[in-house]
Amino acid sequence: MGLFNISLLLTCLMVLAIFHSCEAQNSPQDYLAVHNDARAQVGVGPMSWDANLASRAQNYANSRAGDCNLIHSGAGENLAKGGGDFTGRAAVQLWVSERPSYNYATNQCVGGKKCRHYTQVVWRNSVRLGCGRARCNNGWWFISCNYDPDAGLASRAQNYANSRAGNCNLIHSGAWENLAKTGGNFTGRAAVQLWVSKKLNYNYGTHQCASGQMCGHYTQVVGATQSD
Repeated sequence: MGLFNISLLLTCLMVLAIFHSCEAQNSPQDYLAVHNDARAQVGVGPMSWDANLASRAQNYANSRAGDCNLIHSGAGENLAKGGGDFTGRAAVQLWVSERPSYNYATNQCVGGKKCRHYTQVVWRNSVRLGCGRARCNNGWWFISCNYDPDAGLASRAQNYANSRAGNCNLIHSGAWENLAKTGGNFTGRAAVQLWVSKKLNYNYGTHQCASGQMCGHYTQVVGATQSD
């Protein structure tokens, strides 16, 4: 074999090695490995790869290539961006690095620090994962991971419940929210049963609460349309 052929072969092998090294940091197995290692450390079961979530994450990453801004498309999503050879594995490691900022006892971030990327990574109920990676026009990499079920709504509800512990007043934090309180051993199940008991006050024919009666909690539970 001539020197030219040997040189060409070595060059091809080097290119393949570099390509493999890069791809090895961005495969589904890489995303899953870092996630599941972090979950195992706190006694949470592993997630599996979901092609539909991955497609959604990739499409959103592609859509942000123009500005590379970390703007969420919805709940149940972790985002990251970085220059150079910023990989999917590096993005997940960045989210996991927030662990010291999370207080398990209070389910709160410590001292105003960020920790919600980490809580999404280890959220017990999240069992499916899909991620995508796109190169931005400025040369940086945009990485998105989607989770199902997501931790967003549950985490938000717990945080708001914690914030109302001082006065226990039933003040809504926003729309599409049911609240309840009472003494004794008041459980989550009992709260939902209380809301469902308002079914008798709802008129499906008019999509209205009976005169002077409350039914909004029930309509929220079942997704019925209410006009008042």
